[in-house]
This record gives sequence, structure tokens and C-alpha cells, in this order.
Amino acid sequence: MPKAYAQKSTERIELKSVPDGFVVLKRMTYGDKLERQSMVKMAIELTSGKDAKGELALANKKATYLEFANCIVEHNLEKDDDGTLFNFKNAADVDALDPKIGEEIDSLISEMNNFESDAVK
Repeated sequence: MPKAYAQKSTERIELKSVPDGFVVLKRMTYGDKLERQSMVKMAIELTSGKDAKGELALANKKATYLEFANCIVEHNLEKDDDGTLFNFKNAADVDALDPKIGEEIDSLISEMNNFESDAVK
């Protein structure tokens, strides 16, 4: 029988934006992807006029928090000089991340989960 459950395999990726930095990523489950889709879709459907852009931006931000919390299973990225690691399940830590590093990780998560095709639905 074919196995159709979400695989628990991970991939370690060396980051280009920070020397010696890495993240270990896992794919989202279908349920996680549906939750992400519903955040963005609901914002588009419920808003109209000039408030739509703000609602969509907020939905995208929440979707990014979900992705970082669910997909990053390990990393070596420090958030201060004391050696404390970022907690990507905490939105404030995601917000405090260097933008170049955040963009790279966001792109890697999107590539792993093929979110570009979700936007068309």
C-alpha cells in the first residue's frame, strides 16, 4: 500500500546570508498548508476597498509565523551576544531576525512546500 501520511524527513540547509549558519527544515503537513491558505484566502474574501491591502499583509505575516514555527526544527542562529538561539515559535523572535536572513529562510520554506502554486487557487 502507498504511504500517504506526512513524511517526517528533514533537510539541513547551509545559509548563504550568514556565515556558518544553518537551518533544518521539514515539510508542512497538508493540514498546515490548508491553514496557511485559509489565512490568506479569508483576508481576501472578507475585505474590500482600501482596507484589503492591510488585511492581506496581516494574513501574510501570520502565515509566515506559522511557516517558521512549523518548518524550522533546528538551527544555530543566535539572537544576542549571550548565545541565546532564536525561538521561531515566538513571533517576536521572527520579527527580530535580520531581514536578509529572514528572507532567505522564507524562500527556502516556500521552495520546500511549493507555496507559489497555492496562490493560484
